Amino acid sequence: MQITKLHLQKIALPLQTPFITTHGVTKVRTTTLVTVYLADGSSGVGELTAFTDSKYLPETQASAWTVLQEEIVPLLHRFNFMQPTELASYLQRNIRGNQLARAAVETATWAAFAQLQQQPLAKLIGGSIWPVPVGISLGHFKSTEELLAQVAESVASGYQRIKLKLTGVADVAQVQAVRAVYPKLMLLVDANSAFTTADLSALQQLDQLGLALIEQPLAADDFVQHAWLQQQLSTPICLDENILSLADVQTAVALKSCRAINLKITRVGGLTTALAIVDYCRQHQVQVWSGGMLASGISRAFDLALASRAEFTLPGDISASERYFKQDVLQQPLVLEQGCLQLSATPGLGVTVDQKVVQQQLQAECWLSI
Repeated sequence: MQITKLHLQKIALPLQTPFITTHGVTKVRTTTLVTVYLADGSSGVGELTAFTDSKYLPETQASAWTVLQEEIVPLLHRFNFMQPTELASYLQRNIRGNQLARAAVETATWAAFAQLQQQPLAKLIGGSIWPVPVGISLGHFKSTEELLAQVAESVASGYQRIKLKLTGVADVAQVQAVRAVYPKLMLLVDANSAFTTADLSALQQLDQLGLALIEQPLAADDFVQHAWLQQQLSTPICLDENILSLADVQTAVALKSCRAINLKITRVGGLTTALAIVDYCRQHQVQVWSGGMLASGISRAFDLALASRAEFTLPGDISASERYFKQDVLQQPLVLEQGCLQLSATPGLGVTVDQKVVQQQLQAECWLSI
């Protein structure tokens, strides 16, 4: 296989409601669809899931576009490969970091490869075509009443697991209120590094609530203090922003920094690394589950395929198309049925981009010849 051109389409997707985390407020999600064209005429689409600023990850939409144009395109010139795994290794050897830019091309190539193999992507990567249980991530709400209303709506919709975003110690009371109303609900919290070790008493209060996980309580570049904190808590700590590579997972396991990994395909550089992380976590009995990047249905289709593997026992952050966006980019929206999303049995990624929607939301466009 050889990549002959890339098509970048930057779009702005308005959210149904503002999504609030410790990193800020998102009202419109700017993202880029990346279509890879192969020499034989086949193609596949991935997504550049960087944000417009560097509050969550160092890469931004602007920086990733530069890497795609000035580094990845020259590297792809006359590069031939048989499997997407070879492309992933090649890009990783020649580009330091920039996981989101690399993943946009690598995942798109996986989609094209699955089409060529006449297999659904899920089956190609060791998953199954079955209804995949999914959860939902709720942004921060200023009032407990509003949060409880959102939780009630999510439970009524059938989501099998609820994640609450925390912005600091004051939010512990909100979690306690939710648990009081829903004593048996599968519930977890995500702090996005909002706590420090000085907040141990607040974290111990969370530890008493029977949560499935406490995600990323401390700094995104820390493994040592997370290891200390895990010793203080019975609730499993889940690392998220720390995990940019298989090496990061190996560090976390060696130091006992956590008992679970929130795996985001694009954040680790693509499906090839994600699959290696899944295998490593299985071997070391670390829970792995599928997180989300507040991305379009294209990314969620990849997440869904990965989450169909047997290792993913916790419902992931893979919501229905209507959950976040006023209009998603898929011709076939992902629809929640009995707490699950159904994988497509058609070859390839199993979803198709609605170019009418893309053109309506288009912010910038670029064709890159290899």
